[in-house]
Amino acid sequence: MAVSPRRAWQSNSFRVALCFSAVVVSILAGTLAVYYVEIVGTDSQRLDDYALRNSKRLQAVYEQQGEPALIAEIQQLVSDGIDSQEEIFSYQNAQGLAWAGNAIADMRHAQASAALQDLPFEREDLRFTGRVQITALGEGRFLIAGSDLQALTDIQHRYMKATGLALLLAVVLSLLGALAFVRLMDRRAGDIRRALRQAGQGNLQFRIAMKQGKSDEFTLLEQDINLMLEQLEQLVGGIRHVSNMMAHNLRTPLNRALHQVQQALDAPEHRRQTLLEQVLEELDQLQRLFSKMLLLAEVEAGVGQHNFAPLDLGLVLQEVLDYYAPLFIDRQVQLHTDLQSHCMVRGDSHLLANALSNLLDNFLKYGGQGGMLRLEISLHVQDGVVCLRWRDHGRGVQEETLQRLAVHFVRDPHHQQLPGHGLGLSSVQAIVRLHGGEIGWRNSQPGLETVIRLSLAAEGTQPL
Repeated sequence: MAVSPRRAWQSNSFRVALCFSAVVVSILAGTLAVYYVEIVGTDSQRLDDYALRNSKRLQAVYEQQGEPALIAEIQQLVSDGIDSQEEIFSYQNAQGLAWAGNAIADMRHAQASAALQDLPFEREDLRFTGRVQITALGEGRFLIAGSDLQALTDIQHRYMKATGLALLLAVVLSLLGALAFVRLMDRRAGDIRRALRQAGQGNLQFRIAMKQGKSDEFTLLEQDINLMLEQLEQLVGGIRHVSNMMAHNLRTPLNRALHQVQQALDAPEHRRQTLLEQVLEELDQLQRLFSKMLLLAEVEAGVGQHNFAPLDLGLVLQEVLDYYAPLFIDRQVQLHTDLQSHCMVRGDSHLLANALSNLLDNFLKYGGQGGMLRLEISLHVQDGVVCLRWRDHGRGVQEETLQRLAVHFVRDPHHQQLPGHGLGLSSVQAIVRLHGGEIGWRNSQPGLETVIRLSLAAEGTQPL
């Protein structure tokens, strides 16, 4: 898939790759500049040292032995065949008349300075530039010693040409690499965008095909998105199930209430009161159902966590048991408790009391067998966790229902004939999870055992 220049420039990945390439090219340019200074600078310094050393030596010959010795020494240097193409020696005047040497300097460009300077020279009808030191010997005569800059200039030109080609190649490769990077990012991100589009269109069954043997950032992101889609599919399925169950659970009492209202309107005066009381009872059940649904929605949304404070779960449990004590006596409940004191947790006492009340209501409805109601409750601290065990001696639930016991409106088939809507255990699980705990159920043969685990509050906290 080709990437247009405009689309590439609009891509953040292209810009990042381009910035990285610019850094690499800058580092390369800096490195080449350092090498240029080292190579050309070293060679230039060598030529300067050579010019100064020869100039000083020839000046000493002139001062000690005179002009004939100077001319003989220059002739010896230019004819020895050592560096004869690079070295420059000249004993001349300002008009270009030379008495010895291998080149003639154009003195019109010379400066009255003891420093090295670049001058044009002529040798065998060839013109070139040399770096020399000029020493005035008097009577308009000059001693010139130095080196030809042609070799150094050739090195400079070759190095600059090679540097330009290297930088150009680096820029071209950087652009190609940036475009390849954009294409790779588009291909990897395209799968993610396609998955999100499918999710936006309602297709939550779509999954990104995973590449075997890869564990890069995109692979991890694709795994997270697939997991998210699975969870969304489960949540949407749960919402659909809840919606269907709500419609089913509300339709029957509403239809009964409407039917009873119609009967009350058509019934004789002496029966009207009875029918209206039945309507009131149906509406009261609906009101309780809506209250449970509202509480469940608030708990699942995390409402109420700002009220959390350290509390003794044993005291909350004891208060709930005291409230149900008259009913236990009336129903002849055999209650066995083993409660450890100071089981501190952090939470909301009202929500926890509501969860415990729902468990007791379920026990009173479904926990009996053969007319006997027996309940065993233990509360202990184990390994820094407050563990509440709750076991009845009823019939238990079917194994296929056990894993879905806390799903909204799910009820065991054996209990369908009993009143209820299947929201009690859902609210218990939501409250426990709101408090950062865990809840589980298992059949105890006989009966159903509920286990709640909550984190132990920090030491030194005072109960409410």
